[in-house]
Amino acid sequence: AVRPARGIVLFMGTDTETMTLDKHLWAASLRAAGTQSCLTAHIPGVHHSVVVDSTLTRACDSFSTAGDPPAMFLADLPAADTLCHKGLVALIASSSPAAVQLAHTKELFRAVLEERFAPFIRAPTLGHFEVPSGHRLHYALFTPDSEKFGKGPYPLVVEVYGGPHVMRVQNSWRVLTAGSVRAQHLRSKGFLVCKCDNRGSARRGTEFEFQINRCMGTVECDDQCAVVAHLTEQGLVDTTKNVGVYGWSYGGYMSAMLLCKRPETFQVAVSGAPVTHWDGYDTHYTERYMGTPTSNPDGYQEGAVMTHVNNMRDSGKLMLVHGLIDENVHFRHTARFINALIQARKEYDLLLFPEERHSPRRLQDRVYMEERISRYFERHILGAK
Repeated sequence: AVRPARGIVLFMGTDTETMTLDKHLWAASLRAAGTQSCLTAHIPGVHHSVVVDSTLTRACDSFSTAGDPPAMFLADLPAADTLCHKGLVALIASSSPAAVQLAHTKELFRAVLEERFAPFIRAPTLGHFEVPSGHRLHYALFTPDSEKFGKGPYPLVVEVYGGPHVMRVQNSWRVLTAGSVRAQHLRSKGFLVCKCDNRGSARRGTEFEFQINRCMGTVECDDQCAVVAHLTEQGLVDTTKNVGVYGWSYGGYMSAMLLCKRPETFQVAVSGAPVTHWDGYDTHYTERYMGTPTSNPDGYQEGAVMTHVNNMRDSGKLMLVHGLIDENVHFRHTARFINALIQARKEYDLLLFPEERHSPRRLQDRVYMEERISRYFERHILGAK
């Protein structure tokens, strides 16, 4: 939001050094270069979604953490000459009515959650580690109930996206905790579910995203294998069980790549609407990161799932899921992959939705898909019938 008359611009942003998983409201002066301030740094909640009015005099802030459900308040913005220094701190001082209302709101939410949702929704734990490249990777763990499944180690399933434009591990109730329904369900079945944002994902700066330049399907696989190794070293992973992975779209691509390219780490995969060769995907998106097939033939070859099909173990388990009228990742991608699987004599399972697009939207289709995916992991990891 820009207000030239007041000499300020407001924007949402992340400090990649100190608040990597957070999102805050910032103000910058249009008249004094380098003058900027995080307005929500001291508000009790770190993942903010802010709407301001057209005059930049009031702000409505909804915020949460992975462990705290959303709260909201309406505040007056300070005058332009103090906005970049004062922020919103004074509006939520411990004795202010706003602070009392916020505390009451959070208590109310927590009471409702404990009564209605605690058996189904539990906040994940957040962690981080460094990969050999020197980059810090953040992950979230959805851990089974220790009273029911013990203190571990647990069978592991990795949820992956892995591509640009997306950040899955955020200190946000909506994005991470309540927005991870499948992970919550698998956790309730006794699986340890991990989400990890590998190199190439969003909101970590250009250098972090640039790691996948002209080489999609490489460093992402390295990082997802690294988080499995890290969790195994921590004693959290039951190494007598297969390790599973699932994802959709770029995550479907990553699931298939990990099963075929890193079979020593991943043995069971559910691949939803996967891009299986970058020469068949959206031109603008692909060429932004991969160049053209002519200018980067090695990158396109290495980044194709079909290149690595022969590495898939005969004991590997793969479920392909796709909507036949997918307007984003056309079914052609899965069809080409199936042809390669047939040629390599590799077994696969196929779940199709004839009337669905890039993701099942109808309730009955969605429920059916989730039941099938859950049973697939239970059968091939837990040995359930």
